[in-house]
Amino acid sequence: MFNFNAQTEVVVRRLLTVAASLVLLAARSAMAADLTVRAPARTFVPAYGWAGCYVGAEGGAAWGQSRHDTALGSTSDAYTVAGGMAGGTVGCSYQAGAWVLGLEGDLSWTNKRGSAAEVAPFPAAFTSETREDWLATVRGRLGWASQRWLFYVTGGYAGAAVEAGVVNPTIGLDVTDTKTRSGFTVGAGIETAIVGNWTVKIEYLYVGLQNAGYFDVPPTASYARTGVPISDNIYRAGLNYRFAWPVIGK
Repeated sequence: MFNFNAQTEVVVRRLLTVAASLVLLAARSAMAADLTVRAPARTFVPAYGWAGCYVGAEGGAAWGQSRHDTALGSTSDAYTVAGGMAGGTVGCSYQAGAWVLGLEGDLSWTNKRGSAAEVAPFPAAFTSETREDWLATVRGRLGWASQRWLFYVTGGYAGAAVEAGVVNPTIGLDVTDTKTRSGFTVGAGIETAIVGNWTVKIEYLYVGLQNAGYFDVPPTASYARTGVPISDNIYRAGLNYRFAWPVIGK
């Protein structure tokens, strides 16, 4: 004989088990959905583009060596020439993947100076001086970009106003001759983006200028120099503002 109460009890128990399972499953799903909603969005660091043109300011220090040469030999031992420098920069860059190719020019005022007393057979009362008044470069740049950083090498043309002087305070002598000298420059640097379109850089440049004679026309021909070699080692920092700088998000 069929026992209705017993059968009903079994069915009810099964329904309760299924209902409890569904409730538990729904609770777990709700918790998972809540965690999904509250999970912080994944943040990607944007890749900075280095293409575009820029203007900036730069400054630092330069030092090297110089001397005065004559037909009879050097008037003194080689002496240090050093000083500060500051100026402006303009340039443009093209980027292909991580490679950055550009052209940059700068013009800097400098107070680079040096002197030494003359040695025999030249009169010890005389002093030979070398001064550099301004320096300009036009350089290519080849760099490798990594997010906010650009590592580059650079090289090209350099020109400078170099002044030679002969001084003897005892007799009130102070004669000078200035010539624009041309040469080359090579170097390397690091540039990084700081905020918006602004970047900062540090770089080293070596400048080699062709030699030149001085005091080769009257009335100072008696102090004629067959050459006044000078070297430049430049360490400087710069601040640039870049135009049309695309920022590509990942």
